[in-house]
Amino acid sequence: MNNPFKGWEIINVDPGNVVLCDFCNRDYTEDTTSVGGILFSGHACCPDCLPEFQKGIKKYKEEKFVQATANENETFRNFVYRIRKGDF
Repeated sequence: MNNPFKGWEIINVDPGNVVLCDFCNRDYTEDTTSVGGILFSGHACCPDCLPEFQKGIKKYKEEKFVQATANENETFRNFVYRIRKGDF
């Protein structure tokens, strides 16, 4: 079988320490107080967006797409750092 990607250069992107909500784009990089959040289909949802977002999840029965939830008292920033390491 022919490999259609033969000769393509693979680029790895390191997100560094920047933490943004994938829905509102708020920067949580320096926020050490905001607690909560979920990983929904590969997208991090912050505690500010979460209440409204959860209504849509429930309405459309999309609970199966929630891949991870912040631990109790875990900041959104630390939650994102944890899921980046693959610990969910």
